[in-house]
Amino acid sequence: MSVEFTLARRAPRGREKRDFYLVLAGTAGPYGEATVSVRTVPRRAELSCPALPEAWIDHPDPTGQGLIPVDDRTRLVVAGRQATLTQNRRALSREDRALRIALGDRRYAYLAVGTGAEELRDEARGSLVRVRIPLRVERRFTVLPAADAVDVALALILQGADMRALTVTRAALIGALSFLDTGKGEA
Repeated sequence: MSVEFTLARRAPRGREKRDFYLVLAGTAGPYGEATVSVRTVPRRAELSCPALPEAWIDHPDPTGQGLIPVDDRTRLVVAGRQATLTQNRRALSREDRALRIALGDRRYAYLAVGTGAEELRDEARGSLVRVRIPLRVERRFTVLPAADAVDVALALILQGADMRALTVTRAALIGALSFLDTGKGEA
């Protein structure tokens, strides 16, 4: 039996506005209250949920803002084990552009499966968690029966990562916009 739940964007209050870029919070079904928070300094996203294993993702670049970029310097840790991340950014198909994650003896792929829809898959067990992002305000999760707590923690912490490179369209659009926007407020 699958489990569905929603994490909604929570507006940072007071000092949090300076320290956090994004906070997603809600009740994660049978796992209880869950929060994914993306800090600005240091660039780190953390999962806080008592029923799920510890998970975090960080990047050493102190100058960037927003979600945690995914490249060769990104560190992802779930349940005390560091994952190895790879991605073929030159591929054209969605399956080939997927973020590949090796966590111990598990092999995952996190990929875009449609407009506003992403999925965490395991090589051996197939689809584990589906994520729908209808308005960028909330994220709807469907946890399939084959998923365990480590899989759910991984899917949740990846919401703090920048996944714009999962499709060619997103990558091209964001690349063009970032070329035009220097980030220094110049017109």
